[in-house]
Amino acid sequence: MSHQTRNTIILLISFLVIALGAGYYIFIGQPKSIKAKNAQLDELNQKFTNTKALAVTYDSLSRESERIDSILFNRTKAIPFRESMTDTYNDIIRISKCFTQYTRLDIEYDKTEPVGAASIDHFILHGQGDFNDVFRLLYELEKSKKLYKIKSVNLKNATLTKGSGEILYQVLFDIKLESYFTADKNLALNYEEIPDKKYFKISDYFYPLITPDIPPNYDELLEVEGASLLAIIPDGVFIMDKNGNSFTLTEGDPVYLGYLTKIDYDRQKCEFLLNRGGIVEKIVLDLKSFNQKETKK
Repeated sequence: MSHQTRNTIILLISFLVIALGAGYYIFIGQPKSIKAKNAQLDELNQKFTNTKALAVTYDSLSRESERIDSILFNRTKAIPFRESMTDTYNDIIRISKCFTQYTRLDIEYDKTEPVGAASIDHFILHGQGDFNDVFRLLYELEKSKKLYKIKSVNLKNATLTKGSGEILYQVLFDIKLESYFTADKNLALNYEEIPDKKYFKISDYFYPLITPDIPPNYDELLEVEGASLLAIIPDGVFIMDKNGNSFTLTEGDPVYLGYLTKIDYDRQKCEFLLNRGGIVEKIVLDLKSFNQKETKK
């Protein structure tokens, strides 16, 4: 077979292969692909041309989203989103700004514990201060929308002597606090819209009923013990103490360790209520007989 004939046969075979492949693609493969694409296009057109159905679906999903957001926001507690424990420090420091100057608070970080999708920062709060300051700290943390959990509280009686010699009755406290948080931004809430909580002072349950110390008379008020009622005038009473100092008082005026509670114009008397370290005394000064007193515990 000549070289020319062999090349011709090779070209014919190549042409036949190409022709068969092209024919298969044009008459068999391409129509199937076009048919599948047309079916997919029809399906998409059916979905996106029905604007009313899309609008109804959008409104339904929007209302459901608002309902879920409202439920989350109005819950008593929520796990906040944060990336740093400094948020807890800032919350505690913000509360401590309302404390009296004689309350001391130390914040000690213990550890961080993962719990499912959330985590817990463990803190120890300890110090010494006014009972109402300690109560406010516990109250603010418990009522916070952020999830804080008071694990334990230990309180003990304590005293603090001021530079003037006055004794303050305080409370030693040790509080274990758990601060919950999450790194999932989907759980983040807007805490700025939450109104301030109302806080009310309560009685100091650690203040002693009877105290051994009686504060000095720094304000130089009338000392009723040994005083004499000299006159009863329309505006009040005129009294002289045992040192010869005179005072003009009206009902409700303070005296050393108490108040002038009543002026009896008919019986020419005045009454005082004194608190001597927890022992309450009623003292009556009579215009006719000086220094007559009645004591009631």
